[in-house]
Amino acid sequence: MIEQEKIEEIKRQTDIVDVIGRYVQLKKLGKNYRGLCPFHSEKNPSFYVNPEKGIYYCFGCKKGGNAINFLMEYEKLDFPDAIKRLAKNLGIEIDTTKGLRYKELYEANELACQFYAQCLSKDIGRRGQEYLTRRSIKLDKLQDFRLGYAPASGGLTTFMRQKGVSPARLQQAGLVSTNRELFRDRLIFPIFNLSGRIIGFGGRGIDDYIQPKYLNSPETPIFKKGEGLYGLYQSKEQIRSTGEVLLVEGYFDLLSIYQYGFDNICAPLGTSLTEQQALLLSRFARKGIILFDGDLSGIKAALRAIGLLIDAQVDVFVTLLPEDSDPDTYINAHGADALHELIRGAVDFFHFYRGVVKTDTVAQEISLIKDLIQIIGKIKDPIRYDRYLKHAAHVFDIPVDTIQREIDGRPKAPKQPVQTTRISQEEELMAMVLNGHEHIALVKKYLKPGDLVEDGIKRLYKKLLKAENFDITDLSEIVDEALRERLLAGIMRGEPVSRDGILGAIKKYKGQVMEQRLIKKQNEAYKRGDEAAGEQYSKELLALKRELLNINAEETAGEEE
Repeated sequence: MIEQEKIEEIKRQTDIVDVIGRYVQLKKLGKNYRGLCPFHSEKNPSFYVNPEKGIYYCFGCKKGGNAINFLMEYEKLDFPDAIKRLAKNLGIEIDTTKGLRYKELYEANELACQFYAQCLSKDIGRRGQEYLTRRSIKLDKLQDFRLGYAPASGGLTTFMRQKGVSPARLQQAGLVSTNRELFRDRLIFPIFNLSGRIIGFGGRGIDDYIQPKYLNSPETPIFKKGEGLYGLYQSKEQIRSTGEVLLVEGYFDLLSIYQYGFDNICAPLGTSLTEQQALLLSRFARKGIILFDGDLSGIKAALRAIGLLIDAQVDVFVTLLPEDSDPDTYINAHGADALHELIRGAVDFFHFYRGVVKTDTVAQEISLIKDLIQIIGKIKDPIRYDRYLKHAAHVFDIPVDTIQREIDGRPKAPKQPVQTTRISQEEELMAMVLNGHEHIALVKKYLKPGDLVEDGIKRLYKKLLKAENFDITDLSEIVDEALRERLLAGIMRGEPVSRDGILGAIKKYKGQVMEQRLIKKQNEAYKRGDEAAGEQYSKELLALKRELLNINAEETAGEEE
């Protein structure tokens, strides 16, 4: 969505020490800066920032990258928002629409939103205005949500035709179905993505006889109902700053209490919370407070949501409203202060489970406890896991060891092989080349892609040979995460690279790794009786020795200069 040239300009002008220094206390140490890592708990600093290369790296948790990566990781921003944040700091204007995929669909939705908003503000939208008044919705406090009204008589198709939008585009955007406008005589709730673009709509029938009562846009290339959250765009900054999100069930629940200052809030799009939505929430919040209806369906929805949020590493609390009450009716009947008090009394999911799941027998009690243990067993964060384990033991008066044995007895997923952090000689050489990129002409002379064996290193080196100005911070676009981590570690450890240093590194690699590789292949050829192959490897060994002599001569010439 943002021009690549503009991204490169922002990266060039960004002072990574200034950006990270706003979050981490850094002290200069040689060419680097060092501080306590913001991504994991530590007493001794292992987090380094290199202003020359524009990168950071933690030797403890292995996180590293450029200023964009830092903002994405620390502030839980997506890529466009991180770029926009850096651009704003630099006073750079960016166009986020150039090259935007499905641009025509976003434009169609934006025009539809304008049409629905205009209708709500005019006489044709009087039914919508009266309905909002009955529901105590104050439009002046909800301008960011851009509510609208779809007239019973339609009119969207004519409006869009005047704007040059074809019927085919309307159908692709989910605004018409079989030549009939999807929304009629409904209040309209535009649904935004995290960048603030409209991706779909929700509609509530003005009269209860209109079925279904709530209707969402069908899924389109830009709208997937189970992946987005209503109100997250408007609330994300407040959720991020507080680390806490209030989760409600529907549009009116959200709007009714948002207008009273509950602005760290969002809602699923007319369905039960999904795994994708829970993961999305975890990018912004560490704590989730579920505020669902007090009826049976609301309780069941809360029970389903708890497991998903815990899986996503979000601490879960539940505020149980009185029976036959929802956030909308409750705040209108009792006021904002009463709702604040109710939310402050939210209980953790253990007490909620225990309070709402009836256990008349020992067997039912055991079943309840095992359900909770299953949730705890999925927690990946060791500190959170330990805390919940001890809390469960306290709530149910069961020894920690007993619960731990139950968890340990459950089938576990097969362990993944542990990635080694040891850096190979090829990786060590490439880290040195990246550190001393000013000597690339010399490197090209004595190191060819065919001299390298590791696929990732070879791919990276080929990119280096082609690029006029290679940016170390783009490593993630070329190599996998594990290799990127090892290279960043090597770059951060490395000292300034001299001409003789780079020649010595190439000579060491060729004289050890490559020579041993050729000798091994030669021996294998003679063992299997392949004289021709053996002779070929002998010639390659001789050529390698001559090349090493040339490197020696190059070093000597450098000393004489």
